[in-house]
Amino acid sequence: MRLLIEEESAVKAYVRRLVPTWHDVEEVVQQTSLIAWKKFNELDDHGKFGGWLMTIARFEALKYRRSLARSPLVFSDKLAEQLADARGTITSTDADRRDALERCLRKLDETRRKLILSVHQPGVTIREYAAQQSRPEQAVYKTIQRLRHKLLDCVKQTLATEGV
Repeated sequence: MRLLIEEESAVKAYVRRLVPTWHDVEEVVQQTSLIAWKKFNELDDHGKFGGWLMTIARFEALKYRRSLARSPLVFSDKLAEQLADARGTITSTDADRRDALERCLRKLDETRRKLILSVHQPGVTIREYAAQQSRPEQAVYKTIQRLRHKLLDCVKQTLATEGV
């Protein structure tokens, strides 16, 4: 379930390129999630969940599009395939960046890693975090700024080293 939630926004963005309305996106994403949930045990490598989920989304979007084929708002199948292929490239690049970021986060000491992860949780503000830690808000902002720069440099170096 966690993997599904983590990939939901990427799936929605991908599907949005293939179907005409947000209502259609919701229909396709819901069907994609249902299929992924039912077939999860068939997935050999859970590290490839994102790509597997995108493949399901692609087939579901194309199937949905066929059901709408009479509408003039639907892209041709050829264009839909081109958009899907372009998204696959973007997704693999995003996955490389995400992997590099995770490795760079692991290189931080535990205190700094907890700080950066804590302030990036939904609903958590830096002000709240600073108050919980009894630290001045500006000091927390400055520390986070330094950590973000350090992580960005690390990610860039990691990707360059790997030739991505």
